[in-house]
Amino acid sequence: MSLSSADWEAYARNTFTWMIRAYYYFTVWRNYILLLRGLKIPQGTLLEIGSSTGQISLRIEKKYSLKPTLVDTSQFTLSLAKQFFLQSNLRPILICQDALNLSLDQCYDFVHSHGLLEHFKGTVQKNVFRNHVKYVRPGGWLVCWVPTPDRFYRINRWYLERTNQWIFGYEKPLPLKDFILLFQREGLQIQKICHPPGWLGIAAQKSQETLD
Repeated sequence: MSLSSADWEAYARNTFTWMIRAYYYFTVWRNYILLLRGLKIPQGTLLEIGSSTGQISLRIEKKYSLKPTLVDTSQFTLSLAKQFFLQSNLRPILICQDALNLSLDQCYDFVHSHGLLEHFKGTVQKNVFRNHVKYVRPGGWLVCWVPTPDRFYRINRWYLERTNQWIFGYEKPLPLKDFILLFQREGLQIQKICHPPGWLGIAAQKSQETLD
């Protein structure tokens, strides 16, 4: 499954507008805080897959002292991420790679993605998710967020498509049971599930005994 039908560079440029930055702060970041509250997140290293401009990773770095590595398919998008982090005098590691063909030289204490898995189909989606799991160190955390087909999602998508504002290409939201199954198949220990309007978030840990 290719993401070429989606205009991700336009999306990345839009993340610098006041409206989208407010959305990230008051909605996306709030959802992360609700999901991570009460969990013991270690200091160390962070990997975001499909990072775009990395706005959530920046806030995670500040709150949890996790040094971020951002992975995205677009060099242009990563250049915007660099500018965004430099505004806070921070310098993430930037890697231009595809989520389906990740080749990294280390595992991380905290791996996350937001709005990525729903853009892949079937076996490809499972393989992309396995690449998330592959780079979580034993005992580390995996956090994923996907849209879910509730009423809020359906109305929002209908409006964007009706007004020719849909730029996300192929996207299939995940029901809760399907999302949970991705984690269970990989032997991850689900610690918390969050379901705000339109979204599902799962925080899980990789077993200490897991060998990659």
